[in-house]
Amino acid sequence: MCRRVRNKEPGMMDSAELDLWLDRVKSWGEPGGVVSTDGLRDTCKCLGALGSILRRLHVAMTTWERPAAIMRHLPNIGQFLGRLCHNPAVLTCDDTCCVLLSCLTALCTDNPQEDIERRAATWAQKMLRHVIHGPSGNSVSKAMGYLPSDQSKLALEKIIHALSEDLDQLQQDRRLKTRQAQPHTLHQLSELCLPLVTLPAASAVVEKLLLAGLEGKTELSVLFLETVARMQRQLYPNKAVTAPVSLSPAALCALWTLHPPSLEQEVLDMVETVTLHRPFMGTEDMKTLVCSRGLPMACVLQPTVNKVTREIFRQVLQQSSGSPSVLKLLRVFNECFILEISKMQGEGPRLLHLTYDVQQLPLVHLLILHPAGLSKPTCQDHLKNICRTVQTVQSPGCQVTWTQVTQAGVCQRKPGINCPPESWLVLVQFGWWYSEACRLLLLSPVPPQSCLQYLACYHLPTSPEQQQGFMTCIHDVASTLHGLLPKIHPKSHDLLYAVSANQQPDFPARRAVIGQLLMLFLLHSVGGYRIADDILNMVVSEQDAVTRLAVLLDTIEENSVGQKTGESFSWIYNNKTSAMLQVISSLQLSIQEQFHSSKETDRPELDDLRCRCDKVKQSMQNYL
Repeated sequence: MCRRVRNKEPGMMDSAELDLWLDRVKSWGEPGGVVSTDGLRDTCKCLGALGSILRRLHVAMTTWERPAAIMRHLPNIGQFLGRLCHNPAVLTCDDTCCVLLSCLTALCTDNPQEDIERRAATWAQKMLRHVIHGPSGNSVSKAMGYLPSDQSKLALEKIIHALSEDLDQLQQDRRLKTRQAQPHTLHQLSELCLPLVTLPAASAVVEKLLLAGLEGKTELSVLFLETVARMQRQLYPNKAVTAPVSLSPAALCALWTLHPPSLEQEVLDMVETVTLHRPFMGTEDMKTLVCSRGLPMACVLQPTVNKVTREIFRQVLQQSSGSPSVLKLLRVFNECFILEISKMQGEGPRLLHLTYDVQQLPLVHLLILHPAGLSKPTCQDHLKNICRTVQTVQSPGCQVTWTQVTQAGVCQRKPGINCPPESWLVLVQFGWWYSEACRLLLLSPVPPQSCLQYLACYHLPTSPEQQQGFMTCIHDVASTLHGLLPKIHPKSHDLLYAVSANQQPDFPARRAVIGQLLMLFLLHSVGGYRIADDILNMVVSEQDAVTRLAVLLDTIEENSVGQKTGESFSWIYNNKTSAMLQVISSLQLSIQEQFHSSKETDRPELDDLRCRCDKVKQSMQNYL
């Protein structure tokens, strides 16, 4: 039977008490040898008391902080723990084994200050590996009937559980301030968890370490953070050899806050994906990609992550000279960010205030409103207010209230609007108003001045002296295209004349807007589908079926083609839809022939285009 021992001061342990238990443990069997049946029976009877002693021992070990101090207070602790590590009954008892693992972990240190600490750490790590993998001779599989695979799984679960309990206790002690944690405790635990990072079962421990490091402002192992970041990135290309750990948004936020290089790599990897590897990804697919990586939610949870992310986007956009792919990604990311903010009830104003400069908030409040469902006059007035707000923000001597911003004559007008870089960066993030401005230009009998000003400010933010000529050009093209909208058989030379008279090669801003207007004309005109090939030739200079198809799909996806408002006759709409489906199929056939001849059929961008075509076709066929 298990002998009762006299307890000392609660939570403490002395060498005499430990020696009494060591004598008992020795009677159960020799380390590495066969444990007798009586020894197993005696062990099982003492498991409850043994668990209590181990818990008190663990508290004492953490109180003494350094392994050298532990060894001085308890010289025989190595014999005691080592014999328990070879006892099958102890290893198969969940509670007792978890506390045993915690005691071994307390002897591990990554910065040994004495030789005894170095030897203690080496021995403790050897015992931990022994518990996980099992000995070669008297193993649990022989003593208790476990298979080796079952033993490894059981031991792994126990060590993960032990680490998780240690972290919970550490956080509880820190909050209650019952004792001072060791300076390197979290750092040591993160080093110890390195082999576990790749295991899905250890994801809870990894997350607790990250959150504890963020909450306690304690430096975790750089190697641990790099390993977690690397395993997280393996999720994206789907090339991970082992199942990577999928972290929660809070854990990702902690990782990117504690390890800024991983945040930079995350953003740049996203940019590389949508610009190089999958440049023809659809908007909805891009939203799925961005949200699946957890970055928008992390930006909502942690202002530091949000600030760094937007600065990286700004630099990438500047270095790419306003690349359309980067702009599209920035718009999609901002839309996902706004969506996450909308889920935080009552926190929207505060989060926007943390994201944008106070001078930009009036502009953000206008841009954040989506034009869907608004009438044409309302959208025109809203675009006018956007332009006025941009002009007000850039005028230092014009201090006005929010109500005054929406009224005419706030600041003395000058020829054109000089849009500062900060305001322009906010402007381009809300892409839905750009699409709405182009649509209103084409569908309005008289091109609205507010739409022209918005596009001029968008494309020529720092060149107000060129904006008047830009607006005159776009006004003429939009008026000509609007007059051709009801024609059943429009002529290509009519469009070519309107475009060639204004689309000068020295003005890329004009070419960009005119291209948008031509694609909208293809969708909204009565007979534009009859000259679809000619319109695509005007918009896309190179004879590349992939680019032509991508431009066509972008326009269809960004505009509600299914709405029959504005169409004269439903039979014309049906003919248009059938013809557009034929254009898409023809471009697909050209792409297949192009890449079949070059034997480059295995390309991700082709898969993206194929999926987008199938979705668009299905959507358009629903209206036939």
